[in-house]
Amino acid sequence: MVSAMERNWRARGRIALMGLLVFGLICTAHAAAPHLEKRWLFVWRDLSDPNEMDRMIARFPQAAADGYNGVVFSYKIAPEKAAKLQQAAKQYHLDLIAIVMGGAHNRNDVEGVLVRDALFVAHGQMAVFVPDNPTEVRNGDFENVSGNHFQGWSFQDDEGVTTFADHEIVHGGKTSLRMENIGRNEGHHCRILQPIQLQPHRQYHISVWVKTEGLVAVEPEVKVLASDANASISFQTFHCDATQDWKRYDLCFNSFDYREGLLYLGSWLGTTGKLWWDDLRIEEMGLVNVLRRPGCPVTVRPENGQACEEGRDYEPIVDPLLHPWLAWHQPPPLKLTPGTRLQDGARLRVNYYHSIIVYEDRVTSCVSEPRILEDWRQEVKQADELFHPAAYFMSHDEMRVMNQCALCQSRHLTPGELLAANVHQAAQIIRDLRPDAEIWVWSDMFDPMHNAVDHYYAVNGTLAGSWKGLDKGIGIVNWNGGLKGKNCKFFADLGLRQILSGYYDSDEDGSGIAQWQQNTAEVPGVIGAMYTTWQDQYGALDAWAAKAWGGKKANPP
Repeated sequence: MVSAMERNWRARGRIALMGLLVFGLICTAHAAAPHLEKRWLFVWRDLSDPNEMDRMIARFPQAAADGYNGVVFSYKIAPEKAAKLQQAAKQYHLDLIAIVMGGAHNRNDVEGVLVRDALFVAHGQMAVFVPDNPTEVRNGDFENVSGNHFQGWSFQDDEGVTTFADHEIVHGGKTSLRMENIGRNEGHHCRILQPIQLQPHRQYHISVWVKTEGLVAVEPEVKVLASDANASISFQTFHCDATQDWKRYDLCFNSFDYREGLLYLGSWLGTTGKLWWDDLRIEEMGLVNVLRRPGCPVTVRPENGQACEEGRDYEPIVDPLLHPWLAWHQPPPLKLTPGTRLQDGARLRVNYYHSIIVYEDRVTSCVSEPRILEDWRQEVKQADELFHPAAYFMSHDEMRVMNQCALCQSRHLTPGELLAANVHQAAQIIRDLRPDAEIWVWSDMFDPMHNAVDHYYAVNGTLAGSWKGLDKGIGIVNWNGGLKGKNCKFFADLGLRQILSGYYDSDEDGSGIAQWQQNTAEVPGVIGAMYTTWQDQYGALDAWAAKAWGGKKANPP
């Protein structure tokens, strides 16, 4: 028989074993869904619209049920909804995080790119722009064709397979270029190109007509590359619907210091459908979206050395249609004053700065312009007065044009040093006004494995060292989804806290954020995750939160 003492020891052993099993299950659960201090929901909508405010607030109950404890959104909200916002946030235990410092308030404060010595010739009361080295596109109307081969173009993909001469569907003339079934090309490429001559530091306009039918996974592009095809000269893109009638697109670029380039049109990633091109033109132009601020001076110099003064010899040069997010419109005239000293036929050389677009509508503010800092100060104050956020989120990301204007150049700093100084100043604005608030910023512009590199779009110089503007009081919202956290050690070594910015409109089951966490399990300072949707998609809130932190049960508010 088993003694009472032995039965007692066995019972104790079973209890201990059960305790170890329970402890093991708890540890496993926490390994799968680690405790995260910051569990944020990102909202990217126009919240100056009261209806959008109501839509955001309506998501608070579900967010709270899923364990979210913060909401990130623009500082620019409908003021009449501020009280409702604060009440709902308090009810559902959600911190409010204000996105600020997204760009310039004044259109003249975007970063400007130099045009040097553009030629204008005086005639009567006007000085007319004249390209002194006109750029020409050979066979841009696609009329000169032999079979399916277009004359004047030095390269054409898959003649008679993916590229065709179409004599029935045209915009003008008797022939257009048709691209079809691009996926038949091994690399899913369909391109046609020719070399073009450029005048350095000039402003150019491309126009083209495009028609589509049943396109699948095809983004038509027109681009100008360096003659070795290893660098971009133009950066603007455009959107086509899968099926659309003929539509004109206008693109603009600056030639920088290039004297020649490669003009491409086509698709670099396509499958099925049809795409037509016609009536392609390229021309040098002057004064479109000319910027006027001290950091972007305009000068007019007669070739004969005669004195020339704004207000005395010519009217102030201003583009009344200035719109940095729209690339092209009719250029403003250069008007001469009634008492001008310029003679008829005088040749004038004009220097000015203009905005450039990256992708469809992205522009970058000047990181050196003092007026922008004052604008940002007002944003922080506005958010504080309306809803007193717990944290501020600085919008330094994807800054693709930098160190081009005269003001930036006068500082004799690299783009990385310019950005470091700017983010330091921005953080100080928040500290001056709200010393109790947390400060966060996107990761990419300070990440040497992301955008803090050399030759980043139209950034003039290297962005290396931009991270030196960060201090330990600035948190990093890390969105390098390609690495899924493998870059986090860099910021951890700087002593910075990090939030993993996942979802990005594709991680429907949360497997992506789970991989991020697995990759950062040994990285100190990863304290949060943010469900980040740019396309207003919230269907994965539950599943994503469950993988990110186990939902509400793992981390109650």
